[in-house]
Amino acid sequence: MLNSCGEQKPATATSAAPAEASKPGAAPAVEARYECPMGCAGSQSTKPGKCPVCSMELEKKS
Repeated sequence: MLNSCGEQKPATATSAAPAEASKPGAAPAVEARYECPMGCAGSQSTKPGKCPVCSMELEKKS
């Protein structure tokens, strides 16, 4: 019986692995963000460029 209990623990560790696998899926959400220095609404972007509202260069935010 002790062997079967030992076999269940790795199964629990395996179930934790998919939870860790979901973390890399969240990583793209943490990509570099670019925002207007004037704080214009709708200026957030994942790429550098110009603000669609005031045409200022977007600044990289961490």
